[in-house]
Amino acid sequence: MRHWMLSGVALVTVLGAGRAALAAEEPAPAAKAEAAGESAYTERLKEIRLIEIKYLRPNDEKAFKEGRDKLLAIEDPAAVKPMVQVLYGENARYRGLLLEALTAAANRGSKLARAYLQEIAVGDSIAANRSRAVGNLKGLSGDPPTDRLMAHLAQDKVPAIRGRAATALATLDEKRAIWLMVEQLVTEETRVTGAEVRDAQVALDIRAQQCDTPTFRTYPITAAVPGGTATFTIELPQVNVVDVATTVAMSDRSVQPTVQRVQVQHPEILAALKALTGKDFGYNQAAWQQWLQSPDAAKLVPAWQPAIKPAEK
Repeated sequence: MRHWMLSGVALVTVLGAGRAALAAEEPAPAAKAEAAGESAYTERLKEIRLIEIKYLRPNDEKAFKEGRDKLLAIEDPAAVKPMVQVLYGENARYRGLLLEALTAAANRGSKLARAYLQEIAVGDSIAANRSRAVGNLKGLSGDPPTDRLMAHLAQDKVPAIRGRAATALATLDEKRAIWLMVEQLVTEETRVTGAEVRDAQVALDIRAQQCDTPTFRTYPITAAVPGGTATFTIELPQVNVVDVATTVAMSDRSVQPTVQRVQVQHPEILAALKALTGKDFGYNQAAWQQWLQSPDAAKLVPAWQPAIKPAEK
């Protein structure tokens, strides 16, 4: 009986060690999920690229419509990023198709598609595409997503992007952005207001020695040796050295930009503020801030919220 018990303990120990070894060899769940995501992205990228080559690229309206239908029929969330990679470029029809596909994905709940629509709303070089992206965001079911637009308004270093974000937020009736708009209405920025040009003359004093090709000269040598004298010759090199001296004059010009901190007013943000509040205090930030503390504003404007939560930094 004791022998059987010891054998059972040994078997359990061996099985436990085997399970531990297998667990160590298996990848972590996060790594497995990441690998599966990369595989799905690659497969969708191939599929969308083939659709683009076969149906969208030829100059054939019937083929383009068929390719459009095939793209819109893809409902896999993993297809959003490959669609952006393949379709977002200089081709205007591709961009329009991408906006349509992103809107469909956003209506299905894709957060990535909603993020891309917000980025196009502020970053696309064509105003019509920006306007269409904002309109598509406004047409989504439920409250339109505005988190990335709020982030651009709060933190983007490019004034034009902040202005576009404000315009989009006003169109989406995002009243939480009013606090940020007041803050960004007038900003202090660094501007190059001129330049100082400095001209100088530099003289280089160059001195050197130039050596000609050496020549050899024969010299007779007479020496006393036992029983008489001996005569022989030796050859010694002779080099002609010439001193060279010259002065080179050079002109030097440097440009030093003049930089100043200036107050910059942003008309796009002012227009957005007027649209959201129905008020017009111009570029007077103090007046806007005073109004925000009033009971009238409390009925219209939600309480202040940070544009980016600490957990998202």
